[in-house]
Amino acid sequence: MGGDNEEIVNMNKPRKKRSRAAFSHGQVFELERRFNHQRYLSGPERADLAAALKLTETQVKIWFQNRRYKTKRRQLLTDHTPLVQAKKVAVKVLIKDNERLYNPSEITRPLLFPSFPIPGLVYPKIYAPYLS
Repeated sequence: MGGDNEEIVNMNKPRKKRSRAAFSHGQVFELERRFNHQRYLSGPERADLAAALKLTETQVKIWFQNRRYKTKRRQLLTDHTPLVQAKKVAVKVLIKDNERLYNPSEITRPLLFPSFPIPGLVYPKIYAPYLS
């Protein structure tokens, strides 16, 4: 029963947060160089690289995971970035603060015609090629 009480006491203690590992410039350079050559490492490759850089295997493993995620995120951003930026276009303000700022005769409305000719309906001459 004593063991159960110890577990309860330990669960109430706040865990000390692990500090962030600061890699040296040389370590980052070698990790980046290796990543550019090979995105995934086998267990023995990871162990060799960790020993050569004086890091733990877990540090190397997590660094590679984070670097793969960073690469994927950058790729997704470049894939979804439009090649042509949206153009800004000037538009006339028609109503502002519930006040009409235009003369109705200034507004051109599109003329809508049926898709087939209706006998007796007079069409503008520009539609003549489509009516025959």
